[in-house]
Amino acid sequence: MDLEEIYFLTQIGVGVAVIISIIFVGLELRQNSFLMRKSMGNDRRQHLNWLFETLCTDNDFRIFHRKIDTDYDNFTEDEKYRAMWLGVRSLRPMLDELVDHFEGRLSKEEWINLESGMKMVARTRKNFEPAYQNFLKDHYPENVQQYWESLPKV
Repeated sequence: MDLEEIYFLTQIGVGVAVIISIIFVGLELRQNSFLMRKSMGNDRRQHLNWLFETLCTDNDFRIFHRKIDTDYDNFTEDEKYRAMWLGVRSLRPMLDELVDHFEGRLSKEEWINLESGMKMVARTRKNFEPAYQNFLKDHYPENVQQYWESLPKV
């Protein structure tokens, strides 16, 4: 075998190695995308778990949370302020996920869950709109603002 044949075989070997590397990088990116989506879903579940646990274990919080639904219009300014920040804490993760949806990083199943949740809270939670208007609106792109603003509100 002369030097030229060895050179060509080496080039073929390098080409195969490059193709294998590209395939490996593609698999890693796919796995990373899956893990990122899983992490976003975990964040949503973690927030809901915090809310449900606090509602179950903190009587003062539970009473306040129910009053948002039943007596929001009679709240003092301090109670409305407290309710607004609870709304910020609850709405921000949803708007973050909405950004991910518009950027194609949310699965169809996650979108169904997010969409139904956003429609429900827009219809039922009076503290979300002040949270959105006073704090969150300017932190999100136009398509997110348009989507939230198009939902029927309380």
